[in-house]
Amino acid sequence: MADWKSWVKAGLAVAAAMVMGTSAARLEDQYPISTVRMIVPYAPGGGGDITGRMIAEEISKRLKTTVVVENIGGASGTIGTEKAARAKADGSTLLLAGSAIFTVAPHLNKIGFDPLKDFVAIANVSESVRMLSVPPDLGVKSYEELVAYGKANPGVLNYASVGVGSTGHIIGVDFLRVAGVEAKHIPYSGASQAVQALLSGDVQFVIDAMVIPPSREGKLVPIAVPADARLADFPDVPTFREVGLKDVRSSGWQAVMAPAGTPPELVAMIEKALKEASESPEFRTALTRAGFSPRYRSSAQLQQELEAEYAYFGELLKTMDLSKK
Repeated sequence: MADWKSWVKAGLAVAAAMVMGTSAARLEDQYPISTVRMIVPYAPGGGGDITGRMIAEEISKRLKTTVVVENIGGASGTIGTEKAARAKADGSTLLLAGSAIFTVAPHLNKIGFDPLKDFVAIANVSESVRMLSVPPDLGVKSYEELVAYGKANPGVLNYASVGVGSTGHIIGVDFLRVAGVEAKHIPYSGASQAVQALLSGDVQFVIDAMVIPPSREGKLVPIAVPADARLADFPDVPTFREVGLKDVRSSGWQAVMAPAGTPPELVAMIEKALKEASESPEFRTALTRAGFSPRYRSSAQLQQELEAEYAYFGELLKTMDLSKK
């Protein structure tokens, strides 16, 4: 009887240990904050908003928490980014960081945050695949025709971007400089608004990822892509290099960051979740369909790239006058 009782006690102890071990493993994967805010510094409906919501869903699912997207657009994304920088560094606030806000905007305007000191880089999961497109009623179907139209109709062309100093704006300035064409820049608070202006004919071209879906549907005419290679969905659309445009470093990554001082263990949890998401075929397919290219960079890799691009654009922008563009 004593032996039997000993075996039962031993069995119960093993079972308890297994349950405790499973519970501990589950707790390790569960974020300790029930509701997390992800600030998306753009208006709803644009590319940044779409990416932010996709990432928020992945973090929610993998860390068993609720990530709520808060859109705070304006000033080319710097308003929402500054609000994130001033948030409590307790893991309850995340930021969808756009590369232009961190690597370009600080060199153009006085902003209320230090992109290299006020945030901790968590991970990069995607980058924009941009395209220059025009409305069908403009009557041009190629880069050469667009340039010819601009030269024959001075002062007529307008182009839109998500704000002064955005990547679409900088590429636009360089395009106009090399092509020898003048056009007025009109900034919008988000990509969806800029594309809507293009669809309605208020502007004549936009360089952004969000023009890809309507271009695929025939609602816009694709002219060229600022990329190293032609896009698979648009094999007949040339790259900027092919049409003779000088290359500009087309930085367009989207990353997740948190206020500086956020506990490292929480940063590590989110980084792990984003790495898992980046390896998911479903998530990668969703990004591609939305006009983005899957691209994972760890916290350390992202920080290194951020610092390099910050220095690069600082030097580049010294040669470009964006104030009147």
